[in-house]
Amino acid sequence: MRSAYAVLTDRGYDQTTMADIARHANVGQGTLYRYYPSKRDLLDDVFDYAVTKAARALRIGSLASLDLTDYHQAMELITVFGTRLFDLVDEDPAIVRLLTVESSAIDPELRFRVSGLLSTLDVAFARLFETANPDYASVDHRDTWALLGRLVIGLSGPGLLMSMRGDRTAESRAAFLASISAIADQGLLAEDTADGETSDA
Repeated sequence: MRSAYAVLTDRGYDQTTMADIARHANVGQGTLYRYYPSKRDLLDDVFDYAVTKAARALRIGSLASLDLTDYHQAMELITVFGTRLFDLVDEDPAIVRLLTVESSAIDPELRFRVSGLLSTLDVAFARLFETANPDYASVDHRDTWALLGRLVIGLSGPGLLMSMRGDRTAESRAAFLASISAIADQGLLAEDTADGETSDA
């Protein structure tokens, strides 16, 4: 699977043949075809492999260890997640392209899987922010925190595009994450803090 992933992310789906993958894995084509009748069948497992690889790198579950009742730690989710996402792109630039653009362009079934993956990530992150409802924010504002989770996921795209185009300076990344935090702190969450304590950030 590592060989298939390496070749597909290096050459792209359309430019890769089963022979290329077999050669990289040092196995005969017959052996490869015994397990995967076609390149498209193999891609399903490569997609799953990439998802697992990305999930391990992002470690979203570990974000729940933050004290989400503390406003500043809740806001720290943005920086922590964003930094891990940038680190993933640095380590494996092709993984994002494979999981989004490349897979989405192949056929409707894979587009559906990509959509499902993004929806799962969206819901998971929104729930993290939803539980980050500060002590001074009303339960009525939980929808705002859920919206913040979706905002972070939605704005990740431009950040990743920035990296993929070569702008990987620490200054640019810090400024990008700061802009997301500002949208949250001074925009979405401003109404929540208006009736209670205010952020001293």
